[in-house]
Amino acid sequence: MHIIVVGVDHTSAPIAFRERLACSPRQVSQVLRISQQVVQESILLSTCNRIELYGVCSESSEGVASLLQVLSEARDVALSELQSYCYSFVDEQAVSHLFGVTSGLYSLVPGEPQIQGQVADALEVAQGGGYAGPITSALFRAALTTGKRARSETGISRNATSISHVAVQLARQVFPKLNKACVLLVGSGQMSELAARNLCDNGAQRLVIMNRTQSHAIDLAQRFGALHRTFPELPEALVEADVVISSTAAPRAIITHELMCQVMNRRSGRSLLLIDIALPRDVDPDVATIPGVHLYNLDDLQASVSEGIRLRMQEVAHVQSIIAEEASAYERWLRSLSVVDTISDLRQYADILRQQELVRAMRQLSPSLSEREEAAVRELTTRLVNKLLHTPMLRLKDAAVQGQGHLYAEAIRYLFDLEGKANEASYDRNEGQQTGYDTDTPGNRAITTVLAELADNH
Repeated sequence: MHIIVVGVDHTSAPIAFRERLACSPRQVSQVLRISQQVVQESILLSTCNRIELYGVCSESSEGVASLLQVLSEARDVALSELQSYCYSFVDEQAVSHLFGVTSGLYSLVPGEPQIQGQVADALEVAQGGGYAGPITSALFRAALTTGKRARSETGISRNATSISHVAVQLARQVFPKLNKACVLLVGSGQMSELAARNLCDNGAQRLVIMNRTQSHAIDLAQRFGALHRTFPELPEALVEADVVISSTAAPRAIITHELMCQVMNRRSGRSLLLIDIALPRDVDPDVATIPGVHLYNLDDLQASVSEGIRLRMQEVAHVQSIIAEEASAYERWLRSLSVVDTISDLRQYADILRQQELVRAMRQLSPSLSEREEAAVRELTTRLVNKLLHTPMLRLKDAAVQGQGHLYAEAIRYLFDLEGKANEASYDRNEGQQTGYDTDTPGNRAITTVLAELADNH
């Protein structure tokens, strides 16, 4: 099995192209549903700055081509255009890439904390729809662990903050006395909440919040002591504002060229700073041609990264060492999966032999044994089999981690004739179950035990 990822981010594709690929929650499920036709497991990570589709398949090159085709068809983007902007990674590189993404190494603002929650949300959506499997689920959980370590053990998240903070820094450059400026927040989602918190921390006192869903805006305004205005009042709010930070989930621009022409005619020559941190964009790009309007979007914010970013970049080497540790641990776990079938088959065969001999012994000893004595005999046989298998199974898993699991697995299958015992095991298992002793299915129990041990080790 191979882990693959295809995607675009703010370094590989312009914002106009990323807008076309961006997915709403409903569209995420649609893409994952289509991807199930070409890969065994899949998770889609869709944020303001990246759209990445992860999958598990048996052939890596075909898998990459198939996932590109999925994105092309699902988002109605020409395959040739997608290929010109897209990157792809396979196996170890795919693992390290996701761990780097979750640690904030590849964010517009390195170390920003939002990506951690976005990766967790992507995993939850994929698991909820049944698209994620054991490999991708473990991969994303390991990525979240890596991200937490990076933020707690290094300074990658200190000295600078998220896109919202960069937007506030830009506002402060234009209005050094931010406490005297009227700041309008359009939207009440996570980005707007972060912006509101950063604005308050930087002294903003005239804060106005509006959103298409009025209850959300009212709640956010109450929490930050801001004023609330209804969405139909947008033109009047734009006339009064000095700074506008917009971050809604609208499918198209809500601040159009026509609207801004009307607004600027009513502002008596006062300039207006528009900071659009939404994807798709909330502000029509043509608005930038209107005199007096200063428009910045997500791509423009890269130029406003401050000294804090430089300090964060000094932590990259430390973060990369954490990524290497966690990626190595995940790879060891992944290799150990190659011997799961052999371990479960051997345990199943040993358990069937145990039941077979137990049945024979019980027939000879009953009814002389009490229920307590019968239970003790059954426990004795179980513990004996487990102790005999314990060290060989540990050695087999260690060999798998070292990349030699297939050699020892083949040897065990040959020595115990596991392939040849399959039919016999099935017959003996049915016989044991008919006696009334130990009626759970050995195969299911063995597989469950093996997977649990491997997960604990990881």
